[in-house]
Amino acid sequence: MSLPTTLLAVGLPALLAVIACAVIIYVLVREVRHQRALRTLYLEADGLEYDLKECRSRLARAHASMSMGPNQPAAGEAEARVAVDAALRELLAHRLWLRDQADSANQHELDAAVRAIGKARGALGRQLRELASAQHALETAVREKIEDLSQQ
Repeated sequence: MSLPTTLLAVGLPALLAVIACAVIIYVLVREVRHQRALRTLYLEADGLEYDLKECRSRLARAHASMSMGPNQPAAGEAEARVAVDAALRELLAHRLWLRDQADSANQHELDAAVRAIGKARGALGRQLRELASAQHALETAVREKIEDLSQQ
């Protein structure tokens, strides 16, 4: 066997093995990235649902504090309830998409969904902080008014 034939006999299978390993690694990395994006989406969806329910609860408490009577809703109460319910329905639609389409979705779609849900949670988090601040101010004002009335 000549040297070029020996190199070809040894080098070609080695080159094919390296190419096969590279392909396997590429496929595994893609699968890990896909699974990581799915896991993040599910966790963020759970977090968003929790945040929305917390928002609904806080809004109900705030509106109860502002209500003029037991059968009279506070200003904006119905609109707030409708908005939170709409967000929960939208979240349900996204969960159904995840259930039905996520395994076949391409990485670009999954990455876009992760960014979108992260942005939604960030915006809701800011609104929850503002709501907490407003609730605190309302409770302080009510407490001060009660103290003023009790001193008269």
